[in-house]
Amino acid sequence: MADKKRAVELLVLSDIHLGTYGCKAQELLNYLDSIEPKHVVLNGDIIDIWQFSKRYWPKSHMQVIRKILKYVAKGIPVDYVTGNHDEMLRKFVGFEMGSFKISNKVILNLNGNKTWIFHGDVFDVTMQHTK
Repeated sequence: MADKKRAVELLVLSDIHLGTYGCKAQELLNYLDSIEPKHVVLNGDIIDIWQFSKRYWPKSHMQVIRKILKYVAKGIPVDYVTGNHDEMLRKFVGFEMGSFKISNKVILNLNGNKTWIFHGDVFDVTMQHTK
């Protein structure tokens, strides 16, 4: 008998850095297997394009991607907010497919309060002047 998953209103994941040796994909998978989110925000640097290597993509990294795609397949809203390590996705801002969206920020109403979610690189002066 499978363990009952804990219901989570909002899951925010940031700086996972899939494709790098420092990524803790297995630990993340263990957590994701324990919850059932109603809304997911991927807050930048999910895949690390800066340090990505075709030679390093363990099974656990692909399992994280599959888990996120399962959320989309179930119709769970998944907002991908771009970050500095996945900045190449910024050219796809506005893209939507089913319950999946790519944006630079997400504005949610949480408990009657407007809440902005964006990746922290917007405050990094060195990032503001890169291409």
